[in-house]
Amino acid sequence: MAPIIFYSIPSQKGCWSLHTLKIRYALNYKGLPFRTEWVEYPDIEKKCKEIGAEPTETKEDGSPLYTLPVISDPSTGKVISDGPKIAKYLDEAYPDTPKLYPPGTEATQKEAMAQLFGKAAPALRPMVVPCVVHILGEGSKPYFRATREKALGCTLEEKIPKGEDRKLRLEQGREAFEAFLARFKDASGKETPFLLGEAPCFADFSVAGFLQWIRVTLGDESDVWKAVESWSDGRVVKYLEDLRKYEGDPRA
Repeated sequence: MAPIIFYSIPSQKGCWSLHTLKIRYALNYKGLPFRTEWVEYPDIEKKCKEIGAEPTETKEDGSPLYTLPVISDPSTGKVISDGPKIAKYLDEAYPDTPKLYPPGTEATQKEAMAQLFGKAAPALRPMVVPCVVHILGEGSKPYFRATREKALGCTLEEKIPKGEDRKLRLEQGREAFEAFLARFKDASGKETPFLLGEAPCFADFSVAGFLQWIRVTLGDESDVWKAVESWSDGRVVKYLEDLRKYEGDPRA
């Protein structure tokens, strides 16, 4: 088959975005050949319109918002936007590959992600998002800073949590991940490596993308990542390491 074209946002460290990382994991898990086409932030809308990708959200002014990831599959002529839609498409188009949404598991996956991200994302994102600007290339850095600071009404640096607020957010993140990992049990109560059991699913790749986004953006020596390493006696990091083989080369 012709390689799937995977549209992703570049950085000085390769693939870094939590949204695009989960699709990179998914493609590698399924063993589907793909090539990455890097698209800088200011060019995302133009590229999506050019290839016929649908918008994924609506801006406050009512105009369409185009985001990545997007895939273009030369074998079927399909162009798909939005992570979950891409995952479902890959399951349907390539039924002989491992399932991202095994039958009857979509509701369980959605519930688990809603529980985790409903608490962990608001707590941790403010410590990560302002630092993204430092890993982007010159093609995206000015755009990212300008658009985010306009939305925030302050500089990125002013938005970074500090002191007791930072400690509280890390504690909230720990609690959210411990509750998420508590779900990892089979019918007999035995602990499992992944959400649904012995094999990973799309929810696992979504969570791995979130963790890797933190790690790549802030670095292994950051206080945030050091905290993550300590959560659940290292089980959070072990979970990420168990999925590393599906990460592939982040620069490819």
